This record gives sequence, C-alpha cells and structure tokens, in this order.
Amino acid sequence: MTDRPESRLSGKELFKSAAKKVKMGKKLERVMKGDRSATSATSHDTSDVDGNKSPEPYSCTGDFEADYTELCNRAGLMEIPKVVPRPHRPGPPPPPDPKSATPMSQRESCKSARSTRMEKVEEPTSPVPSEQEEPPPTTYTTSDKFDYFKPKVQVELEKPEDKKSMTEVYIRGWKVDQKYIDIFKQCFPAADKLHTIDFWNVGLTDNTLAQFAAVASQCLNLRTVKLDGNPVPGEGFHQLIGEDSMIVSMSLRSCKITDKGAELIGKALSTAKTRNQSLCALNLNSNMITDAGACYIANGLRMNRTLLVLSIANNAIGDEAAKKFGEVLSRFSLTHEEVVERRKVLSEKGAPDVRRSPISRRAESRDRPGSQSSRSQLDKSMAKSGRASSKAKKDKKEDDKKGKGKDDKWKKEPQRGASKETLGKASKGKGRQSGGKKGQGAGSITEAETPDILEIINPLLEEAERVDGELLIPGNRALINLNISRNRIGEAGLKSLLKGIQYQITLTTLGSRSGGTGLMRLSVQKNSFPLNHESYLKMQELMMTRDPLYKPPSKTPDEESTSQATGS
Repeated sequence: MTDRPESRLSGKELFKSAAKKVKMGKKLERVMKGDRSATSATSHDTSDVDGNKSPEPYSCTGDFEADYTELCNRAGLMEIPKVVPRPHRPGPPPPPDPKSATPMSQRESCKSARSTRMEKVEEPTSPVPSEQEEPPPTTYTTSDKFDYFKPKVQVELEKPEDKKSMTEVYIRGWKVDQKYIDIFKQCFPAADKLHTIDFWNVGLTDNTLAQFAAVASQCLNLRTVKLDGNPVPGEGFHQLIGEDSMIVSMSLRSCKITDKGAELIGKALSTAKTRNQSLCALNLNSNMITDAGACYIANGLRMNRTLLVLSIANNAIGDEAAKKFGEVLSRFSLTHEEVVERRKVLSEKGAPDVRRSPISRRAESRDRPGSQSSRSQLDKSMAKSGRASSKAKKDKKEDDKKGKGKDDKWKKEPQRGASKETLGKASKGKGRQSGGKKGQGAGSITEAETPDILEIINPLLEEAERVDGELLIPGNRALINLNISRNRIGEAGLKSLLKGIQYQITLTTLGSRSGGTGLMRLSVQKNSFPLNHESYLKMQELMMTRDPLYKPPSKTPDEESTSQATGS
C-alpha cells in the first residue's frame, strides 16, 4: 500500500516530461522547416540572378602582366606561369679607381700585408672561420632549387617602371597549348610596343601555329619572330610571311622542315604575281631540306628584292641546288608565266615609264610572233607620248615668252600614259610647291619631284636580253649574305657559285647598281670539297674585299720602308 502513491507520482512525472518533449520537438521541426524554406528561397533567388547575368568580357589595358594574370584566372588555370623580367648576363666589374688610394696609402697597405704574412708564417695558428660572407658572383646569376625549370614568361620592358612598355616576350621549353593561345590572342595585340616574340620548343601544332600567325598579323609593331625547335606536321610556317606580312626577321632553326615546307616558304617569298616585301632575314639552319627544297627557295629569290640575309646551313643541299643559286645570283631566263606577267606590267605601267634597251624591245617582239596586238598597243602609246611631249615643249616656250612662273607647270594635266604611282608623286610635289614661297628657284622644284620613299623596282621591268630564244634578265643582287655551309656541295656546285659572284662583280665594276650591290658575304665551308680547291680559294679572294668587316693586314716596318722607297 505504501508503494502505490509513489509509483503513481512517478508515472505522472513521466507523462509530463514526455508531453514537454513532444512540444519541444514540434517547435524544433517548425524552426527547421522555416530555415530550410528560407535557405531554399535565397538559393533559388541567387541561382536566378547568376543564370540571368553573364560575366562581362575582359578588355586588355596594355599591361601584359595584369592582363595575362586576369585572363588565366578567368580560364580556370590552376598553375599560372609567372611573368618575370628576362635575365641578362652581369656586366664586367668596374675598374679600380686609381685616385681613391694615394701612393703612400698603397705602400702602407703593402707593408701591413707583408707584416701579416710574416706573422702568419712565424706563428702558425688554427684557421679561424671568417665572419664576413663571401660576396655574390659577378659573372653569373643564381636561382633557387627547381625554380629555374619552372614555366615562366620572360619579358623585356623598355622602361622598368612602366608596365605597359613591354617590347619582347620569351617562352622557353614548356607547352603552349590552346588555352594559352586564346589568352595571348588578347594580350599581344594590346601591347603597342611589342616587336619580338621568341617561342623556343613550345610544342606548336598545326592549329596553334595558324592561330599564332593570325595573332602576329594583329600586332602592328611586331618585327621579329623566332620559333626554333617547333616541328609542326603540316609545316605551315609560310603563313607568317604572306604578302601583307610586316615581319622583318624570322628564325626557324631545328623545326624539321622538309622539302614540303621549303616549297611553301619559297612560294611565299615570291612568285610571278606576288612577293613578300618586308622579310629581310630568314634562318633555316639545321632542318631536313634537300636539293628539291633548296631549289624552291632559290626560285623564291627570282622576283624577291627584299630579303638580305638567308641561312640554310646544316641541311642536305647538294650540287643541284648550288647551281640553282648560282643561276639566280647571275642571270636567268624568264618562264612563260613570268613573260606573260611582264607584258601585263609593261602595259599597265605605260611605255614612257619603262626603261628598256633596244635588245629587250626586239626580244619582246619575238616572244609571240603570231600575236601583234601587244606590239601595236605599245607603238600607239609611244606615239601618243611623243605627241604629248612635243605639245608640252611648245606650251613651255609660249609660257616662257609670256613670263609665267615655273610653278605653273604643276597645274598642267598629266600625260595619259602616266601610271597611278607617277600621278601620286606629282600630286605630292604639287602640294609641297604650293605650300612654299612664290620666289623659290629650281632647287625647290627638284625637292618636290623627289619622293620621300624609294620605290622597289619590279624585277620584271629590268632590262632584258634575248639569247638563244630565251629572255634573260639580271639576277638577284639584293641578297648580301648567304650561308650554305655544312651541306653536301661538291666541285660542280662550287664552280656555279663562283660564276654568279664573278657576274655580280662585273656588273658592279660597270657601274650598274640599280638592282643592288650583290653578295658581300658567302659561307660555303664544311662541304664536300677540299679547302685547297682552286675555285674555293679564288672565291675567298674575291669575297674578302667585298666583306664590309674586312680589315687588311697591317704592314711590317720592312714592307712600309720598301713601299716608301718604291714610291719615292
């Protein structure tokens, strides 16, 4: 009987505690439901905002480091190669200043050094480690462990304090894939002062090379491109040196270029209708070019008068290609396509502006005996020009009698046979003359007639000569440096090159420098002929005096005295 009330009380207390727990559980469920609904609503709102709002496109500012880093972050790249200044070799240490130490102080320092040496000899002691650290080296620079091998983008700034003055970009030994090409598409054109791009062994492909060529055409001041160590299966390097290209120097060393790529490069240099007018230096060393590919490059020099330096050393070139180079350097016969293009150029330019010898006129009349239309057209144009010139002389005499000034002749209409280029020059001269004073003499007229920029003469307009039924024109004399060393050229190819040099020297001695000075340096060493060959020794003797860096050996006192004695 005494246990029942206690059990009842304990049961009531248990019931009350259970009721409280149920109430608290409902409250917690309500709170949790409210939080979930709130979070779902907020997430739904943010997802709507992110879905409707697209990221704004980034516009480059010209600061390559900032633009490159921002575009890499937007592309989601995990490891971004750093942009660092290009390291340079330290310069030599400055010489000691003799004024800093007086003779007395130097003597005292010498005496103190001797005394210390004597003390060291007399009292040998254990070596004491010096407290001063060794100064850093002056002939080379050091870097941290493995930092040297990390991918970097080396840049050269015109002004170190100006981040927008980047002029050169160097990337060495890491793969530039499609992601980086997409980034460089935006960065490089924004750099106004960029003139050099050097990608060494960056693993270019056909696709990335084509896109790089498109980027290079958008860089207005880009003049030097180096893609050494980038073998591309399609060998589409000719895309960089098209007719509208502004690249001046291009290096393609160790790119495994075969005859296929050499053919494309040769056609990019020049054809009968098109030619590159900006490339001055081309380096094709250490490739896989044979006689066939070298002949294509030599054909590219036929109508090209811009290329000055060509290097195709360490290839597989033999006598056939050497003969082709000797022919292009001396004189060569025009093909049928070139003859047709020559007639078109002559007809467009007009007979009065064409400088041809009587031989070339007779030769051109015999190009197509069955067709007389071109001959009659030229005769008519020459007749019209003769009438126009006689009429101009009469008008000039009448003006002189009436006392008109010399400036009035610029107001006359140009001849009908004049070309567009001639009209452009005349209009430029007219503007200069009208801007000057009225009392200017003949000197001002000469300045007005002289153009600012010298026009490159079309090789098809040079004097031609008919020999054995072929039309011959002078060869390429614009090329001044040719390097074909470390190849397979024998005695036959060496003789052909010697003939080409002798022909150029003959034209130069006759005073014909309209087409250039000719070769000034020719490298043919380490080929398949002995160094004591007669043709090689003669070639070296001829080229020695044509080399602009040649210095004659200084005479000995005996030779000077002998020359003075003979002179007296």
